[in-house]
Amino acid sequence: MNANTFRTLEFETVRALLLSHTGSAAGRDRVRTLSPLSTPAEVREALEKTTEGVRLLRGLGRQPYHDLPDLTDLLPAARVEGAHLEPAALLDVASFVEGGCEIAQRVARVESAPGLARDASVVPDMTDLAVLLRRAILPTGEVADDASPKLQETRRALTRLRAQLQSVMEGFLRGKDADRLLQDKLVTTRNDRYVLLLKAEHRGQIPGIIHGGSGSGASLFVEPMPAVELNNDIVSLQEEERAEVVRILRDLTSRVGARSRDLARTVEVLGELDAVQARALCARDMNAVCPVIADKGHLDLDLRDARHPLLMPVLVERLGLQRRTTREPVPVSITVGFGKPVLVISGPNTGGKTVALKTVGLLALMAQCGLHVPAAEGSVLPVFKRVFADIGDEQSIAANLSTFSAHLAGIVEMTRDLQTPALVLLDEVGAGTDPAEGGALGTAVVDHFRVRGAMVVATTHHGLLKAYAQSTPDVACASFGYDPATYEPTYRLALGVAGRSLALEMAERLGLEPSVVADARTRLDRKDAQAEALLKQLETEQARLRHDQARLAHEQSELHDERVRQRDVEQAMAVRRRKEIESFHKELDRRAELLARQAADAIAAAVRKLEEQAARPARTAAARARSEAVTAIREARSEALAPQGLDGAEAAPEPAAAETPLAVGGRARVRSLGVVGDVMALAGDDVELAVSGKRLRVPRAELIALAGAAPKTARVEGPAKGMRPAVPAEINLVGLTVDEALPRVDKLLDDAALSDRKELRVIHGFGAGRLRKAVAQFLDGHPHVASFRVGAEGRGGVTVVELKE
Repeated sequence: MNANTFRTLEFETVRALLLSHTGSAAGRDRVRTLSPLSTPAEVREALEKTTEGVRLLRGLGRQPYHDLPDLTDLLPAARVEGAHLEPAALLDVASFVEGGCEIAQRVARVESAPGLARDASVVPDMTDLAVLLRRAILPTGEVADDASPKLQETRRALTRLRAQLQSVMEGFLRGKDADRLLQDKLVTTRNDRYVLLLKAEHRGQIPGIIHGGSGSGASLFVEPMPAVELNNDIVSLQEEERAEVVRILRDLTSRVGARSRDLARTVEVLGELDAVQARALCARDMNAVCPVIADKGHLDLDLRDARHPLLMPVLVERLGLQRRTTREPVPVSITVGFGKPVLVISGPNTGGKTVALKTVGLLALMAQCGLHVPAAEGSVLPVFKRVFADIGDEQSIAANLSTFSAHLAGIVEMTRDLQTPALVLLDEVGAGTDPAEGGALGTAVVDHFRVRGAMVVATTHHGLLKAYAQSTPDVACASFGYDPATYEPTYRLALGVAGRSLALEMAERLGLEPSVVADARTRLDRKDAQAEALLKQLETEQARLRHDQARLAHEQSELHDERVRQRDVEQAMAVRRRKEIESFHKELDRRAELLARQAADAIAAAVRKLEEQAARPARTAAARARSEAVTAIREARSEALAPQGLDGAEAAPEPAAAETPLAVGGRARVRSLGVVGDVMALAGDDVELAVSGKRLRVPRAELIALAGAAPKTARVEGPAKGMRPAVPAEINLVGLTVDEALPRVDKLLDDAALSDRKELRVIHGFGAGRLRKAVAQFLDGHPHVASFRVGAEGRGGVTVVELKE
C-alpha cells in the first residue's frame, strides 16, 4: 500500500484517532508503524486481539498506560559500563516497574482475553528492583542517607561540622562590634564556604580570608580564621559525599542495566497492550464490529450498514476537525464479488458515490490493520495485496498535469503495480475529456482490471459504462436514490439498478435560472432524451416493485411474528396447565397422607377404649368400640378434607340444579376428580376453576354446576420488600480523573455507613500521585472515616479506609 492510497482514503485520520487513545511512548510507536497485514490468518489474529481488548475494556476498564514513564533513552544509557543515571531517571525506572507489573498482572488474570493474558504473563516480576531503587532514592530525587553505611557516616560528620561552624559564626554575629562591622547579621556561602558580610570600610577588622566583594563594593565576603579549618573539613567531606553518591548511582545503574532485557521486553509488551487498548477504544467510539475475513482465494466483499468514520460527529469533535453536519451518517450496504467482482455505481451528483468508494477502501484497510470496522455484524471483507484509489482531483500546475492527465497517470501506475488480489477504486472514471471518448476509455479501463482479476468499484455518469454494467455477466450495477418530488438525495444505495445523473434536475434544485434549464432540455440529443425518459420510467417501475416487495416482506414478517406469539401462548398455557395439575396432585397426596395419619390415630384411640372396656360383656363392648372407631375415622376424614372443599367422596354431594348454568362466581364439581371449586373465568370450551387456592383449567363438559354462593377466600399478602444490596469492599478509580473519582468514593462511603461494613479499599494506582493525594485530602475529616492508611499489598497504589462505628 503506498502513502498516496492512505492519504486518499483518509486512513491517517483514523491513525490520529488511535494516537489520541494511546498513553505510552511504546504504544504510540506501535500505532505510527501500523500497516496492513498480508494474509487472512494474520488479519484474523490481529482482529481477535482487538476483540479481546474490547472485552478487557468492559471488564477491567481503561488501564493507565499514560502513567508509565518513557524508558526509550534510559535503557541504552544504563547498559554503558561506568555510566550512571540521574536519581530522577532511576525513579522513573521504579515507577515503570511498579505500574507496568501491576497492569500486566491484572491483564494476565483475565480469562475472557486469553491471548492478551498470555502476552501479559511473560512480563517478569521486577518488584525487587523497584524496592531497591525506592530505598536508595528519596521521592525528592536525593540519594537517601542510608543508601550505604559510608554515605550515612559522611553525612553525620557533615552535620556535626556544620553545627560547630554555625556556632562559631553566630559568635561573630552576637559580638559587641557586630552592628558596626557587619553589613547584615547573617551567614552566607561563597565558593561552598561559610562567610560573613563585612563592611568594606572595616576591612581587616575581622581576621580571615576574603572571598570577594558584593556587586556594589560595599560588602566583603570574609571567612573568619576560626572557621577556616572547619570549612576545610566540610569541603573535604562534601567531596567524599559526592564521590559516594556517584558510586551508589553507578551501582544502581548497573543493576538496571543487568535487567535491561527484561525491561525492554516489558516495554514492548506494554506498548502492544496499549496499542490494543487504543484499537478497542476506537472500536467503542465508532460502535464498530469485528468483520468476517474471507478465506484465501475468495474475493467477496459484503459491507452491511457501513459508515465512514469522518462522518460521525463524535469522532470529528474528538479530533478537532471542522464539523460538516451534526447528523449521524446514513449507513450504506455494498456487496461486491460472489461471482461479480466489478460494481459500477451511478446516480445523481452529491448523492454519496464518492463517500461510498472511500468507505469501502478505508474499511478494507482498517480490517487489514486489525481494527474493527463501523458496520453491522456479519460484514465480510477479503484480504488484498494491493489497494488502489483514484479519487478526487490530482491536477498539478507544477507537474504540468491537467485533471484528465492526472487521473490517467494514476491509472497507469495502477496497471504497472497491480498484484492480485487487489482492490481498485475509480471515481468518475473517464471524466475530464470528451464524454464519448471518456465513456469508452472508462469502460475499457474497468474491463482491463476485471480481466486481470482485480475487484473493481467505479462510479460514473457515462451511459456507455452503465450499459456495460448491465450487459456484462460478471459486472453488477447500483445507484444512489433520490426523492422523486424534490430530487434531494437519500444516500441509499440500491443494488442491481442503474441510476440517472439528474444533472438538469439538480441544477434546478440548486437554484439555476429555470430558463437556462429549459434551454438545456431543448438542446438534448433526441436519442439521449429518449434513453433518459426510458430510464426514468424504469426507475419508477423498479421503485414501485421495491415498495411492493417491502410491503409484502413486512406483512410476512407480521404473520410470522403472530404465529410465533400464538405458539408461545399455547406453550405457556400447556406449561401452566401441567404445573396446576401437578400442584393439585401434590395437594391431594398431602391431604391423603394427613387423612391416613388421623385415621391411624382414631383406630389407636378405639383400641385403647376396647382395652379399657375389657371387663364389660364382649359383644356389647365390641359393637360399641366398632361404632366409635368408625365415627372417629369419619370425623378425622371430614376434618382433613371438608374445610378446603375436597370432601367429595363421603360427604353427601350438593344437589346440582339442572337449570343452573356455569357462571363466574358460582361453584362446580369436577366429574373425574370429585372436587368442588369456584368458577373464576369462562374461556370457550374451557373453564378456569379455583380449588384450595389453586387455579385449574378444566373442559366445560367435565363440570357440574352447583347451587349456592362461592366460599370466601383468604386474603393473600403481597411479597416482602427486597433487602438492601450488598456494599462492595473496594472501588477501582484507575483511569478516572479527580472530578470523576471523588463523587464515587463519597457514594461508597455513604452506602458503607448504612451497612455493617467496617473497612474499604480504594484502588487509585501510581502515576504522578495526583489521584492518590486528592483521595487522601477527601478522606481526611470525612464524617464516616475513622482512619486511613496506604495498603501494604498495593505498594502505594491502594488506600485502606477504616469506617467509624
